Amino acid sequence: MDNEAEESSVVARTAWWKIQVQRVNLVEEASSLIKKLSWHTREEEKEDAINKLQYIKDEALHLLVQPISKDYWDGAAETVIRLGYPRVKSILPGLLEWIQDLNWPGAGEIAGFLLEIGDPMIPYVKDVLNQHSDDQEWVYWIFEKLIDHWNTKQVQQIQAELIKISQEKANDLSALRILLTHGIYAKDVVCEIIQHKKDVLVFELKELHDTHLDCEALHKEFLNQQPNVIKQFHEHNKDRFYICNAISNRQEVLREIEIFTAEFLTS
Repeated sequence: MDNEAEESSVVARTAWWKIQVQRVNLVEEASSLIKKLSWHTREEEKEDAINKLQYIKDEALHLLVQPISKDYWDGAAETVIRLGYPRVKSILPGLLEWIQDLNWPGAGEIAGFLLEIGDPMIPYVKDVLNQHSDDQEWVYWIFEKLIDHWNTKQVQQIQAELIKISQEKANDLSALRILLTHGIYAKDVVCEIIQHKKDVLVFELKELHDTHLDCEALHKEFLNQQPNVIKQFHEHNKDRFYICNAISNRQEVLREIEIFTAEFLTS
């Protein structure tokens, strides 16, 4: 009986190792093809690699998400798009991360691809809005490239997340615009929220201006510094720069609120 158990164990371990070797081979094969997706690869060779990658195994799909370095990303994006959905379902979170910066190669194409996928993207978008709402640029692009193009039924599924963001200081106007245009918030509710935001900003600006700091003079003084002392000048005046930046940021938000009000709240 012991011999049978031992033999069974050996067979199981052998089978496990075979699976691991197969996985390694699959990854190595995919990796060698992905190395041909560079900007510097001849078009014929790149096209051949993309065609062969259409048969990539699920275990190796993750290798296509922003591989190696940026000069490979356009080719990887094209490969992903050709694979299509639901083939790439397992890497959707990674593809959503790809649009953290639309300046990244392939990001625009991936964004368009994710928009076409539609409803299956909702749980992943919801997750980002819940866990990464402080990532201002990423959330901005998710609004710009995905949520802004969703229908009301889709938007309603992220209603709680939109309400939460509308109460924050980053991307709040984007959230309010979506809530308003899809009838989740009435115009008078949005007007009240906007007025509260303005009141807070005006109060904060008054407190900042009470410091009587001449930000224009500070900026001119900074520009007149020699290159070798700019860092020391900034460090020595960091508190003053902080106040001036705070004033500038709040003034910019007030301008954005005025534009929002004129576009969406003025009859």
